[in-house]
Amino acid sequence: MRKLSNDNYEFCYTKYGSGHRKIKDALDNGYILHPAFLEISKVYKSKNLFPAFDRRLPSTDRKDFKSILTDLGLNEFSTKMDLLRETRGRLSNDTYSFEQPLRIKEDGKLHSSFFVHGMRHRNLPVDWSNWLSINDTLRLIQESSNIHDQHAVAIYTQGGKHLGYVPGFYSKAIFSLLENNVSPILKVIYKNEKSTPHWWLKVDFECEVPINEAKETTEVLTLVH
Repeated sequence: MRKLSNDNYEFCYTKYGSGHRKIKDALDNGYILHPAFLEISKVYKSKNLFPAFDRRLPSTDRKDFKSILTDLGLNEFSTKMDLLRETRGRLSNDTYSFEQPLRIKEDGKLHSSFFVHGMRHRNLPVDWSNWLSINDTLRLIQESSNIHDQHAVAIYTQGGKHLGYVPGFYSKAIFSLLENNVSPILKVIYKNEKSTPHWWLKVDFECEVPINEAKETTEVLTLVH
């Protein structure tokens, strides 16, 4: 999904091939098209954020809504697209999430931010958040023998504590960067052990790349399942 320069929204399915993590591969493995977007080749357009995604945002009626904005580094002037980007639109009763592609910014580096995946499966102690402080750097370690994803990239503290994984949406790209001896910087920007597991730990990703030019004209988010 993307927000265009005229403030309209577009949604379409991409990656039509049959390779790993592409739509045909997903459908063959049990993926079901989103019930609000059942035509695989259609480009859906709306003047407002699609209701199917709008409902995934924290309600402005919540008593703690301002606190949520503050925790996510947002304010009352932030847009719904900002909120969707920061929360990833995750709900407790499904596995859909919105992920922002790695983007080349003005400094010529790849950037993104994401929540660490798989933390609830790590059997972490209740005081795991004490291992970390905001702005701490983390380690990225390839797990090519991982039975679920041959491009899995594990995330560790500098002290060797295994926290979780890079989201699958990014794993192949980041695995390839590591394979080519590039050294990304992964830094803690948010932690909240009292939240649901998929909001426990958010990190900032930055990486040098040999690319000369990039232009961003739209805001893009990709829905993954």
